[in-house]
Amino acid sequence: MQSQILPSRAALVDRIAMQFEYGQNLICLVGNSGLGKSYLAESFITDKYPDFSKAFVKLGAHTKDTELVQQLLENSFRAPLVDHKLSLSENFFVLYNEQPCGPCLWVIDGARHLSDELIQELQLLAKKAPDTLYILVTGQAPKLLPEALDIHLEPLSLIESRRLMAMFFPELPPSEDPIFSTFLSEAGGNPSILLEWQQNQHQLTLKSKQTMSSRQWKGFLGAFVVITALFLVALLYQKDLADLLRLQQDVGATSVEALPELTVLTAQEALSDETAQPVSETLAEQSESSDTQAPLQHDVQSILGALTLDHTAVDARQIEASEEGAEHTTESDRDAHSTPNASAAVAQVLTQPDILSGDAEHTDINEQIETPQPDIIAEPQVQPDPVSSLSDNAWFMAQDSNAWTIQLLAVTDESVARRYIEQHKLSQIRTAQVVRAGKAWWFVTLAPFATLDDAKQARTELPEVVLAGQPFFKRIVQIKQQIQQSQTQK
Repeated sequence: MQSQILPSRAALVDRIAMQFEYGQNLICLVGNSGLGKSYLAESFITDKYPDFSKAFVKLGAHTKDTELVQQLLENSFRAPLVDHKLSLSENFFVLYNEQPCGPCLWVIDGARHLSDELIQELQLLAKKAPDTLYILVTGQAPKLLPEALDIHLEPLSLIESRRLMAMFFPELPPSEDPIFSTFLSEAGGNPSILLEWQQNQHQLTLKSKQTMSSRQWKGFLGAFVVITALFLVALLYQKDLADLLRLQQDVGATSVEALPELTVLTAQEALSDETAQPVSETLAEQSESSDTQAPLQHDVQSILGALTLDHTAVDARQIEASEEGAEHTTESDRDAHSTPNASAAVAQVLTQPDILSGDAEHTDINEQIETPQPDIIAEPQVQPDPVSSLSDNAWFMAQDSNAWTIQLLAVTDESVARRYIEQHKLSQIRTAQVVRAGKAWWFVTLAPFATLDDAKQARTELPEVVLAGQPFFKRIVQIKQQIQQSQTQK
């Protein structure tokens, strides 16, 4: 037992050991921060089970899964060769078949940093380990490990709080001291707060004063500059918007002078000679009756002249287009006698003379129609011969989960697995195909065996060449889990 431990904490250590002896191989010690979970875990691994192989790992935010697996296996086996491509349970079973390690005790401080995969591996080892394996994990919240037994660490009472402080401070004020009694009650039995007592000054420092760092000052200054800039931009935008609204109001207030009704003419009226003459006579009468309408008459005559010129230009363009259409029709007739394949395209062009006058894209389309396309001979596609797969995944998924197998080989090359099977020609060969870390693996096994004893008896009957590969036993439920994980990765 460690030198400084309270009686209640020592009793909790004994309770954890009793739960392990009752058959609970996975226990999680739950408590708030500062209650002394790490200290209690260290006391447990120091004082209990001296004959076990022990491993104590303190997890942090930057601890990798491979580092945890390496430390646990190195403290359980002698100079183990850890394959990081395999999981924790697979490495444990492989190493145990090579060199049994005996009973083990693993203490992991900081369960919140465990990944979901490692939690599943720890639960699997707690159930299926070939020898005694006790796992103690510390955490701040319950149910971090679904299948673990949660033991809660309670705060200290006032008497135990004073006893704990007496272990670390040689002189303490009397219990009647108001400052000291207030400190004990406000600490709430948290050892980390109790040990912050200032013995010389008789003052409590539950929380240090927070000072602003230079980075915080820079952040506040940057935020102030950004807010000020946004405020200035908003003011400028508001000023521009007010000027725009004022300009629109001024434009709307401006009076629009309407033209006389006689000066509003449509295009048909301007192009018609019958309409132009009455309009001219009307304008002439207006010019004789009033001198003020002379500029207006001049504007109307200018409009009539421009519309008449536009009408003449339109007629000229229509005549040219008709002539060009006639030329294209003559050329198309000649091409129809010389090239019979283009008759359909020429007929389409004759019905659309406007497109022939200036569209180069239709010329390209006609050229494509006139050009005979060579016959395309489809080459027969040769279907490759299907290659039989070694995968017996469907067979494994249909088997009893409590059955056993003997794993003979695990490779990433399917051809190696084929040669191995053809070379030894063993009965009850079953091959599972799984995917780990994006890479395909083939497990060559002998299966099924109802019990572990049957599998051990079958292993003794294997040839020496096969036994040289050190085959080991494996439950079918593990292969099922690996197959299901492979299907989710796909």
